[in-house]
Amino acid sequence: MRPRADRRALRTVELRGTIALAGREARRVLGLWTQTILPPVATAILLLAIFGGALGDRLRQVEGVAYPWFILPGLLVMTVAGQSFANAATSLFQAKNEGYIADVLTSPLRHWQVALSYMAGGLLRGWLAAGVVAAIAVPLTEGVRRPALALAALALTGVIFSALGVLTGVWAETFDQHAFVANLVITPLALVAGVFYAVQTLAEPWSTLTRLDPIFYLVDATRAGFTGAHEAPVAASLGVAAGVATAVVAKWEGDLGEPLPEGKPVPLD
Repeated sequence: MRPRADRRALRTVELRGTIALAGREARRVLGLWTQTILPPVATAILLLAIFGGALGDRLRQVEGVAYPWFILPGLLVMTVAGQSFANAATSLFQAKNEGYIADVLTSPLRHWQVALSYMAGGLLRGWLAAGVVAAIAVPLTEGVRRPALALAALALTGVIFSALGVLTGVWAETFDQHAFVANLVITPLALVAGVFYAVQTLAEPWSTLTRLDPIFYLVDATRAGFTGAHEAPVAASLGVAAGVATAVVAKWEGDLGEPLPEGKPVPLD
């Protein structure tokens, strides 16, 4: 066994290394804000303006809430989910395929500390983009009914999808595999999660499919925090979200028990 002083010194090195790697990811997000923050903010605001403006006159209220105010929480969830996933997955995928992950893997950091650092960049990007959208849109609404609940739901969203992004970055060996998860898994789930409609207005099997979608519970809990309106019990929504987060992190820890692959160079056509 190592002497206690050596173990303490190693933990200090690991902590400093984790903070340094997470800081590098944070600086990348902030330094490229025109690519990482501005586009999702513009997309969410445009969706809010288009759907809220185009349908707001016809759907004046949904679940007793003005339609633009009804869809805003779901747009925030979509923003956090998409950006948290994209940043973590893309950063790790690029590190593997461009070869500089080797520099990180030869450091004293454990694999879960490396993954946590990449996850931190995803969390920053997702929460910051959603925060800007909320700062623009919320002053135009009636205010947030239960801020703690809304923040908890958005925090769980970021944890789930940044951890999923790390898993995808570890697993994907080609850009097509990386894009598959984003385009054919996350995007469809987000679109049927009740962002733009109330589940009770749907016919079967769409109503059941929406309730089987885990993102629906994140949207519903966030909407309950913002507006007070919800279609599932709040405790159940948070329970499902926490269960999904636990499952993703458990898978995360299991996969990261194996060496992180360095990937293969992506051929340039």
